[in-house]
Amino acid sequence: MRYRTGGLRGSCCQTFLPGRAICPLRLHVAGRRYALGGVVLIIVLTIAGGIIAYAGDRIGMKVGRKRLSIFGLRPKYTSMVITIITGVVIAACTLLVLSLASENVRIALFEIRELQDSLATANTDLEAKMAEVDVLSARVREVADEYDALEAKFEAANQELELVSQERARALHELSRVESDLRDSEIKLKETETRYRQAGADLVQASGELDRARSEIALLEGEKKSLEQDVSSLSAAQASLERSLEQMKLDMTAQAATSALIMAEAEKSSWYGEIVFRAKEVVLGEVVDCSQPRDDVNGQVTALLLRVNEIASRRGARSSREDDPFVLLFDEGNYLAAIQELHQSDGKMIFRVMSYKNTWYGDPLVVEVEVFPDARIYSAGDVVAARTIDGATGGAEVQKQLLVLMEDVNSACISRGMTSDEEGRIGTIMTISDFTSAIVEIVKRNASVNVQAVACQDIWRSHKSPPVELVIKRI
Repeated sequence: MRYRTGGLRGSCCQTFLPGRAICPLRLHVAGRRYALGGVVLIIVLTIAGGIIAYAGDRIGMKVGRKRLSIFGLRPKYTSMVITIITGVVIAACTLLVLSLASENVRIALFEIRELQDSLATANTDLEAKMAEVDVLSARVREVADEYDALEAKFEAANQELELVSQERARALHELSRVESDLRDSEIKLKETETRYRQAGADLVQASGELDRARSEIALLEGEKKSLEQDVSSLSAAQASLERSLEQMKLDMTAQAATSALIMAEAEKSSWYGEIVFRAKEVVLGEVVDCSQPRDDVNGQVTALLLRVNEIASRRGARSSREDDPFVLLFDEGNYLAAIQELHQSDGKMIFRVMSYKNTWYGDPLVVEVEVFPDARIYSAGDVVAARTIDGATGGAEVQKQLLVLMEDVNSACISRGMTSDEEGRIGTIMTISDFTSAIVEIVKRNASVNVQAVACQDIWRSHKSPPVELVIKRI
């Protein structure tokens, strides 16, 4: 039985006999040697057979001549037995010589059954190997199918890779476009920064104008309050006229008297000069710490009154007595009641001095004292003042309206008892940068908006400046 060895593709085969493995090259050399030995063996067997036949013939002849008998047989039969024995000896010698000379002959004579069993086993192994070959062939076909499937997946992956490459190319193109837009945006940003710096320069100029406007507003503040009081009086008079005719007559008489008084004051103004303090104008308001001893409290009040006297003198008020530096006149009952209220308190109190009536240049200042306990006047989130402003009117008009809104905040806080300086201000309501940002935001919207001054934390009467912020809402 022959099996092909892998990798040699039949160039070298092995012959397997039961229990033996013989190399083909050795078989070739041994075959030539056995062919030469076979010739010698035939010659030897021929010579041996001839010698044995000759010996048998000679023995037969002697037995026949001497008429010998074996086993009681007749000489004739005895000669035949000798001939048979001679043939048997010749055959036995031939087999013996062949057995000694050839291993194959020994195997054929004595191991034929084992050889047949080995051949059957080899056939069984061959069938098993053939079955394995079939299984391996099926596996090869499966592997081939898997290879085809993988090759199809590879083609699909190549197509997908090509699509991804196209998407990447498009993404790179889009990235280039975005970078170009970014560069354009940077250029626009630089232009905006340039305009912003120019706006800052304009803001500095506007700040100067703002300071001048504040001075003018301070002068007009007193007139505004007086006019507000007049409007309130006229509104009350109008309501009374609608209720009854008689009340209207009385109101008209009172109005005539008021007009006469105003004319008299105007005539007096033409003689004596300008009004330095309006009626109910707050001259100064400070915080007094009433937790200190009574003498210290009195000292704080005295220092405040001296400051009020200095402010009144600086603005033109004079004493009715010559060489008297004290230009203030008090209502004794009002003053003592205020001092008593301070002595009864053990916390912070707001001590405010107001002009009782219009004070002309050169006249003494008649003052009225008000005392308020320190308390919260606005909670965080409360609207202190609000105004509708049209951003389309331009930056100058927007600035003017915001200044009016700041005055509204100032008036609202003072009306609730907050401290103020000698100019009637409650401190810095808003920084210049926040004020400018609000102007820019309103102008940018280019429409009417509601601007609210909202308390960003609780506001107390003792605060030097109200913590407020501007909230801009579209209408």
